[in-house]
Amino acid sequence: MTLGLVVLLLLVLVLIGAPLFLVIGAVSLGLFWMGNDVELFSLTKTMFDSLNKPALLSIPLYVFAGALMSRGEIAKRLIDLAMAALGWVRGGLAAGAVMACVLFAAISGSSPVTLIAIGTIMYPAMIQKGYPDKMALGVLTVSGSLGILIPPSIPMIIFSIVTGTDVNKLFIAGIVPGILTALLIILLALFLGLRLEISTQPFSAKNLVTAFWRGIPALLLPVLILGGIYSGIYNVTEAAAVGAVYAIGVEMLFFKSLKIKDIGDTLHDSVMVMGTIFIIIAMATVFNYYLVLQEAPFWLLENLEKFITSQTMFLLVTMGILLVVGLFMDSISAVLILAPLLLPTALLYEVDPIHLGIVFILGLEIGYLTPPVGVNLFVSAGVFNKPFGRVVVAALPYLLMVLLALIIVAFVPELTFLLISGSDSPAAGTE
Repeated sequence: MTLGLVVLLLLVLVLIGAPLFLVIGAVSLGLFWMGNDVELFSLTKTMFDSLNKPALLSIPLYVFAGALMSRGEIAKRLIDLAMAALGWVRGGLAAGAVMACVLFAAISGSSPVTLIAIGTIMYPAMIQKGYPDKMALGVLTVSGSLGILIPPSIPMIIFSIVTGTDVNKLFIAGIVPGILTALLIILLALFLGLRLEISTQPFSAKNLVTAFWRGIPALLLPVLILGGIYSGIYNVTEAAAVGAVYAIGVEMLFFKSLKIKDIGDTLHDSVMVMGTIFIIIAMATVFNYYLVLQEAPFWLLENLEKFITSQTMFLLVTMGILLVVGLFMDSISAVLILAPLLLPTALLYEVDPIHLGIVFILGLEIGYLTPPVGVNLFVSAGVFNKPFGRVVVAALPYLLMVLLALIIVAFVPELTFLLISGSDSPAAGTE
């Protein structure tokens, strides 16, 4: 098989809309078939080893916990708290939607789950309160993508596996950049709320206290997950198990919002999602194996050194690569393929792997919001029953806030290391 046939295969699969894992897997096998003396057993073992990692156990547990809460009462109570806290400000309901997405993302670790859970409740509420359809669509679509950055985050777990970065530190490092991104979106929402003179609801201290009291069981979950990880009581995988068990207990026994049948249905849906993610991981690992055999990381390092002369230039090039790749590839596949390639160059220019990881995740978050493969754009169009083009236009102003956050985080690495106790001083940040 010639290289031309492999390229033709790639184009045909893309044109017929084949799933991404099939595209990556078919092209990888075609490349190996083209002239690499590698036994099929080696490829099979490579795929098995890529999935035989303890940290991967946490992903289905976080997906399961997030799906449980979107079916149950926890998501609703987080939204009630956000509305009671910010609904009295012009644009406050939109700001409350962002806050609700942050709180829910700190539990589910998934952007699409966050968008569905919060958006299905907040979108009708915002329209009812007189928010323009474009504003409601945009703020919810973009805020839903915060699930990729606010820990626990599934792409962060993948990044830690392929680069050997401490996942606990990566989780903690994502908190401040995640909050910064949310604040920038909130500021834009409040500005537009004032400009459009959107109606408000009266502030009630009683409602705020009531909403906070009712939301305590939901608020305890991110504290339980992140507090346990940060204090060293349990690792990321154990935290995911604790979170899933807590979600079941709270939804079934405390809120009484779910039955045994709902647990079974949620488990089925979570398994279907996880099957797709794990197949992508396995296929991308085979592609990485081919790149390593072809010494692609060394080739990339050698060529980057020719025109990259500083740490600043490396970060700019990295952000450019992430933005372009995000147009065509989902975040998990992009992390699996790009992170091992760029890590050696990052170390050469003294960019700390944890800082690189946060830049990666934030840069790929933008990919959730850019066509043609913007996952959250498609989810939003489906959930809110809106034309895809309308969702893209509505998301654009808030997307610019995420881009601004990426630039700030990339060139102010102190934000990444702010909460890491006894932080190893970041290698990134000074030339």
